[in-house]
Amino acid sequence: MRHLMRARRAVRGTTLVETLAALAVAGVTAAVGAPSLNSFMQRSVVQAQAESLRSALRLARQEAMARGETVTACALDSQAYARGSATCAPRGEDWSAGWLVFIDRDDRGTVDEADRVVSVQLAPSPGGSVVGTHRYLSYRPSGVLLSGMGHLRVVPPGEPGVDEPAPGSLLVCVNRSGRPRLTDAADCD
Repeated sequence: MRHLMRARRAVRGTTLVETLAALAVAGVTAAVGAPSLNSFMQRSVVQAQAESLRSALRLARQEAMARGETVTACALDSQAYARGSATCAPRGEDWSAGWLVFIDRDDRGTVDEADRVVSVQLAPSPGGSVVGTHRYLSYRPSGVLLSGMGHLRVVPPGEPGVDEPAPGSLLVCVNRSGRPRLTDAADCD
């Protein structure tokens, strides 16, 4: 019996002061770590979006070489897609809504009846802005770009969607031979 009494006295909970001190330490740690976590999350979003875009451009190039036809990657028209039609944005270089890859049989950079859509990629949510130097990039059967070099800048969520260097942005650079690569540099040079 004495043994049980001693054991009961030895088992104690935490006091209110100890609990408040632990919460204060946790609060300070969270306050210090929150900006780092937010920055990490934004980098992850930008990285994933840039990788997805690079993959789409690689697919377009591979399809052009495999099929022996012109294949185009373009900015997705989100309004037309909401109505059930996968087509390119009519103007501008904003790829923020997503992109599509299609066999461009008439080499016009627009999805026509004779063309076949290969892939559609909607922008992730939340996603950053994607701004390019071209509304579309077309690959010849040799894998070379029809339009010449270009790039697409993926900007973190909350940053202005302009083609200027921004902290945390990534560039998807496409050289004349059509190969896309990622860089965090200010330009593709």
